[in-house]
Amino acid sequence: MKAFVICAAHDAAVNDIPTPEPGPGEALIRVRICGVCGSDLHAYEGSQPFFQYPEVPGHEVVGDIVRVVPRPGGPLRLPNRPIEDDLAPGERVVLDPGMPCGACHPCLHGRYNCCENMRVIGVHAPGALAEYFVAPLECLHRVPGALCDELAAVVEPLSIGVEANTRGCVSESDTVLIIGAGTIGLCVMLVAKSRGARVAMTDLSAARRAKAIQMGADVALDPRQDDFQEALRQFGAGSAPSVVVEAVGTPGTVAQALDLVVAGGRMVLLGLISDPITMPGNVMVKKELDFLGSRLHGGTIPQAVDLIADGVVDVSGLVTHRVGLGGVEQALTLMAQQPDEVLKTLVSVAQ
Repeated sequence: MKAFVICAAHDAAVNDIPTPEPGPGEALIRVRICGVCGSDLHAYEGSQPFFQYPEVPGHEVVGDIVRVVPRPGGPLRLPNRPIEDDLAPGERVVLDPGMPCGACHPCLHGRYNCCENMRVIGVHAPGALAEYFVAPLECLHRVPGALCDELAAVVEPLSIGVEANTRGCVSESDTVLIIGAGTIGLCVMLVAKSRGARVAMTDLSAARRAKAIQMGADVALDPRQDDFQEALRQFGAGSAPSVVVEAVGTPGTVAQALDLVVAGGRMVLLGLISDPITMPGNVMVKKELDFLGSRLHGGTIPQAVDLIADGVVDVSGLVTHRVGLGGVEQALTLMAQQPDEVLKTLVSVAQ
């Protein structure tokens, strides 16, 4: 089969490699469309610490089951993990790329997305930027027939937005500030709006702020403008945001989030940060803040499927580029060089 293989940093190509064979409890999937994620770019640039070369990236995928190999004793069932029973060849599915161990404390207590030994398809195991890939049956979720392939390919990033909103307990009574209007920040916004919240977004990019408004944000602000905090307070009818979601991943934006959230509010950290962050103890105590991390998807893939399939959210605006398998390296380069213009690139794999 043909697959996009990253051999080393800035060294990738479409190669012919053996078609994988599913083992017990796994399915072989024929890929229709796979989205290109920021983690794929990090692997290509050499900054993804868990990616071992050579490997096939990709996990934002919709495809068809070709072959199923049942696991003796049935699927690996974990608390709070939705399972699709009786998956069969010919069914169209999307992927929860997380492969938890099933034995650690989070796995056994309803937080499998925080598995201490988590492996992720497209990072720790061969991914879906290929004609075929293999996945555990527990990672696969059916797609309604009316949901087109392009929108189904955006289920996985939207499910991250569902997880962040769930962690932040976002409801119609909230005013939400999202720092960062990239793909994931916009997914958080779409889910928050679906829950009835009013949403402000900030970004340094004028193009991304315009996209945020186009996709439904109530207001999009430049945090460098002189009246930024006053504009935000006016948006909140005199109050600071009750929920702030940090979707950038820098110590500075975390500090900004803690400063901007209302007393008694919730701050959700979604951006990945390698550098240490400073928690101002006086602010945390004075405001009695809930500081919440958000990781992957804690059973949120089916919710994301329903939000898109039922027309509750419109993710079509996230798709900015489309390529074939041979255009993936160019798409990654464009992502790095023109981040304001590229949100979601979809790779058509099926011939």
